[in-house]
Amino acid sequence: RDYDAMDNDAILSSALDIYADESTLKNEYGDVLEVNSPKENIREVLDNLFYDILNIESNLWSWTRNLVKYGDMFLKLEIEPDKGIINIQPASIYETRRIEDDDPENPNYVKFEIENDPAGKTEYEDYEIAHFRLKSDTNFLPYGKSMIENSRRIWKQITLMEDAMMIHRIMRAPEKRIFQIDIGNINPTEVDNYMQKI
Repeated sequence: RDYDAMDNDAILSSALDIYADESTLKNEYGDVLEVNSPKENIREVLDNLFYDILNIESNLWSWTRNLVKYGDMFLKLEIEPDKGIINIQPASIYETRRIEDDDPENPNYVKFEIENDPAGKTEYEDYEIAHFRLKSDTNFLPYGKSMIENSRRIWKQITLMEDAMMIHRIMRAPEKRIFQIDIGNINPTEVDNYMQKI
């Protein structure tokens, strides 16, 4: 939730945009992603997957921005046995959990749980979810670390300072309507006339 609030800050929002822009630049042929394989049929299948089904030319920028913002990005893959992946849908960062080391007989088993899933399904196998994560810090495993995590403390301090400044200005606002006039050594009976004159 802090990351969402930080995204409202102009500088941090621009930083996230720059990460996404730089990560999704097109090559000299105008492609966001280039598939290289010695086998032509593999190239065709992967080109079809990335460009026709996943539609990465329009989706990759927002996926990358979410990835650097949260440190994680989950995609639900709709799979048909004969056709393979036919559709994708982003899963909520807030409601998706990655579960590892749950099966003692199979330590590499991974599954995902999604709360309040519109499809009505709560558990997904590893192959049904594409989980992108930034594994720059092992303390955050099995999830990734956001690129703006290191600025979170400073952002909170700035937010508190802005609030304190606003409270200070509101508290001092009535004082600005009070005028203090130095009457010096004027005779007390002449003070009213002096004030009228001022």
